Amino acid sequence: MTWQKVSLSPYTGLPLRYGREIGYYSAEQIYKYLFHMKQYDNRMFDLQNASFCRDTGRIFPRSVSFLDTINVDWGFLQNQNKGRYVTWVSLSSEQQKDLRSRHESLDRYQTEVFSINPLPKEVEPEVAYAKPGPLYVEIDTGVLLGWQIVPGTSFEVLILQKPIQIYTQKPL
Repeated sequence: MTWQKVSLSPYTGLPLRYGREIGYYSAEQIYKYLFHMKQYDNRMFDLQNASFCRDTGRIFPRSVSFLDTINVDWGFLQNQNKGRYVTWVSLSSEQQKDLRSRHESLDRYQTEVFSINPLPKEVEPEVAYAKPGPLYVEIDTGVLLGWQIVPGTSFEVLILQKPIQIYTQKPL
């Protein structure tokens, strides 16, 4: 089979690239970043089986099939952690305040860029290209799933963070 299907980035609509094209230094920094997290929910992954968006630097783990095709759609959030996600900025200030009190820190997540659309796949270009990428909230549990910049690189990885306290806000 010589035909290769390449998915488009959910954020930019441009073709994704293979993770194996990431340079040695950047790959080393990505692995170090994930290794030092020492978290079960944010395990290291094989860049050979990942793809990335050239324009945003966002890496999608486990997105290259055994036939060497890239398959990424908005289900990548569900692949990381099941749930009903909305964008952080679509939450009310009370909901954001409650979530901040239930998490250790939101320092490395994007909490400043505003969106009028609560659904992840309805992202506007300003939000799509923001660094780091959007932060998503699982509305039933308060789990955060957002992009974080790998220090020393232009790449971003999707990091899951569970609340340290039980989320008490009613579902949206």
